[in-house]
Amino acid sequence: MNLIAPGAQNWEAYLELKLVRGEQKTRLVPVKRYGPLSVQRPFYPEQETCHVYVLHPPGGVVGGDRLELKVNLESRASALLTTPGATKFYQSAGLTAQVKQQLNVQPDAGLEYLPQENIYFPGSLVNAKTTLHVEQGSHAIIWEKHCFGRPVNNEFYSTGQVIIELELRQDDRLLLVEKQRIDAAEIKRASGLRNHPVMGTLLVYSDRLNRELITTLREIPVLDGISGLTQPLENILVVRFMGNSTASVNDYFIKLLELLRLVILQKEMCRPRIWAT
Repeated sequence: MNLIAPGAQNWEAYLELKLVRGEQKTRLVPVKRYGPLSVQRPFYPEQETCHVYVLHPPGGVVGGDRLELKVNLESRASALLTTPGATKFYQSAGLTAQVKQQLNVQPDAGLEYLPQENIYFPGSLVNAKTTLHVEQGSHAIIWEKHCFGRPVNNEFYSTGQVIIELELRQDDRLLLVEKQRIDAAEIKRASGLRNHPVMGTLLVYSDRLNRELITTLREIPVLDGISGLTQPLENILVVRFMGNSTASVNDYFIKLLELLRLVILQKEMCRPRIWAT
């Protein structure tokens, strides 16, 4: 069943956050916000690293909504940002939902941006762009997970269109850009998702990447899916996934994260408590 959110109205929301290294821990400084984007209080399950939950209280996005998130990590700051649940994009009555995310990481700072999955209902129209802006000496691990339709309910993405763009910039130089247009035809194509309703991308920027780490990452098994690891530049790693369930991409990406955290951020795995609820 295709779903249009009842009584839907268009929302415009903006949230800007700054994370600053204090004497003993990273502090969260809300800079500006309007509309239905907000954060809970910061959590500190691992000393200096600030865990932040980005909230969208309406729970779903409809055609015509505009959401923008801007995050600035100052030098030596350490932060993990996630969301409390999947973001749902409902069937559109004709307008396109716009999502823009800008993540800025200064030298010696470490960012993990690990939102839970996006679920696109049949008929949804979405443009989403994430820009990661790093500086030399910074470290970042981000992922995006996308589910087209609701395969557990045998509901497939038969209509609609999602445009997803991911950019990586260093000191205003464009290092990587990927842009995908996903519709029912692209999901079926052999050169597209090959009938897999779930896809994900994990992007790493760090000068601590090394051959031994990448070799170990390649050995991690993938359950119910297909993966590929590429290193387009020395400080960049891109992992791509296609599969049949969000459980499989979650399992795979978390196993990658466990190893990446040890080498890139030099800390043990610490799952946000919200993931267990």
